[in-house]
Amino acid sequence: VRMSRKVGKYYDADDYDDYYDDYDDYYEDGDYDQYDDYAPPPTQSASKQKKGSGVAGNNNSSSSKSGGNQAQGKSKAKSKGKASNGGGAGGGQAQSKASKEGANVVGSKVKAKGAEGQGSSAPAAVEQPPSATAHDSRSDLSAVLQDLEIDAQAASPSKPSLMLVVLGHVDAGKSTLMGRLVAELGVVDSKEVRRRAHQANQIGKGSFGWAWLMDERPEERERGVTIDVAKRAFETDNRQVTILDAPGHRDFVTNAISGISQADAAILVIDGSVGGFESGFEKRGKISGQTREHAQLAKGIGIEQLAVVITKLDKSESGAQRFDDIRDKLEPFLKSCGYQAKSMQWLCASGTTGDNIVSKPEQDSKLNWFSGPTVVEAIDNFVMVEHNQDKPLRVPAFSVSSTKQSGGGSVLTTGRVATGCLRVNSPVTVMPGNLETHVKSIVRNNQKGAKFALAGDAVELTLGLDDLACVEIGSVVCSPADKIKASERLKVKIITLELGTPFTLGQSLIVHFHAARIQGRITKMLALHDPKSGEETKKKPRLLKSFQTATIELTLSETICVEKYEDYPSLGRLVLRLGGQTVGVGKVTKVYSATKKD
Repeated sequence: VRMSRKVGKYYDADDYDDYYDDYDDYYEDGDYDQYDDYAPPPTQSASKQKKGSGVAGNNNSSSSKSGGNQAQGKSKAKSKGKASNGGGAGGGQAQSKASKEGANVVGSKVKAKGAEGQGSSAPAAVEQPPSATAHDSRSDLSAVLQDLEIDAQAASPSKPSLMLVVLGHVDAGKSTLMGRLVAELGVVDSKEVRRRAHQANQIGKGSFGWAWLMDERPEERERGVTIDVAKRAFETDNRQVTILDAPGHRDFVTNAISGISQADAAILVIDGSVGGFESGFEKRGKISGQTREHAQLAKGIGIEQLAVVITKLDKSESGAQRFDDIRDKLEPFLKSCGYQAKSMQWLCASGTTGDNIVSKPEQDSKLNWFSGPTVVEAIDNFVMVEHNQDKPLRVPAFSVSSTKQSGGGSVLTTGRVATGCLRVNSPVTVMPGNLETHVKSIVRNNQKGAKFALAGDAVELTLGLDDLACVEIGSVVCSPADKIKASERLKVKIITLELGTPFTLGQSLIVHFHAARIQGRITKMLALHDPKSGEETKKKPRLLKSFQTATIELTLSETICVEKYEDYPSLGRLVLRLGGQTVGVGKVTKVYSATKKD
């Protein structure tokens, strides 16, 4: 269920499923072009679908760069060889009363305020946990595992979990590529593949069948663009992967920020067709394509690792040359954003033919010139990001809905455990409302019935609450013994991007923190800094220009829960937007008291 306090409406996601289930009543086999003979492998293991191995080395033809950055690795065929390097980090889909930018999915704000955001004028009904003892508030990993009689080795999954966001300009082929990927890995069966193809053909959009495995909402299918962040989970030989397919249209950047904020690494999809790359990358006046903005956003929010996947090269007779031309233009820009060469992988793939997604291109493929990694190999090449289990519990809410379980209603919140750990029946506090409740159930990395969750895990938490309005997108589930601060005033260090006009005192902005999105204004300009050394170069500047580094004070329209970047990186990053453009990124350096003007 998605909630909008402004319009007072509730949208039930199940309605979408019912709408499309009607197709089953009259589904018949037929000739659906590329989907006709499709049958996915019988298992979900990428290694069992892969035919042969090979060395992901440099190509000695005109596409000498096509093999990407090479390093010793383990190929998907389980033979030793070379594969591309990776490098990574991660951190929301959030919409508030501040603006209507993006899809109409708005989180309600908790109205009660007090010192540190505590207190409530109308406490919600809170269901007490079956057994909540004093030690349950501990976020210490060893204590939680000891209570559950689980040893640390058993708690660690056999494969580490990776959250991966898929970015790129609209129509670059992101959803088609990811739809084909999950089909090839057996996440969806052949009946579902053909069903989606049939549905697409029914409305004259036959080429969208693969994308519809990711795009579920009717408006997404009607418009042919992703609006919300689509989520799918699968396994490779070395990873448990959750992919977040972000929208590429500039109207839905808010939702793209949501996906980026939860991710460890990113796949940047580039349209390799004639004019396609240029449309997403080159600037037209003050407006630039989403390739640029997505890359800047990802780096600003903390993504360090990129796999650049160039699609649609199978439609070109000179695909190898086109690959090199695109890389020559794009790589310097990505380096200027702060990405390191060793943390970028370069590859090509085709969502429509399936070439170089799970298996290497066949000899008769138009991509047979490429000798670099497949998409699955690139995913396995990403370096895992460490998440702090020992800090107090912090779980930002990226979506909120109501659910019914035995014993009454509950609130379901999805997100990622930023730090700490928790277990079923743990008492928790939801901030900024200072609402105490407990965890009724946990879905951990798509596994239902989990007893606990650790930092870095993607989770769905069912909380013992009856009132949906008490939890909002941007709320933070935390330990009662160590609550996150709530404040309306922050000291932040920012880097401005390209500005139409300089910032002056009082400048209004839309500010994104983890899952939260809120209106703010600059109430103090404290200093300018050297962009390389960080040293202060000027106190109290009168204005901020493009590409400057500065320390400012932000005053927000409502109380927000954030942390200092140095203490909790994923909860201390911010993005500044104005007029539909990203105009700055930054870090929180101080969270002021909610009441004291220090």
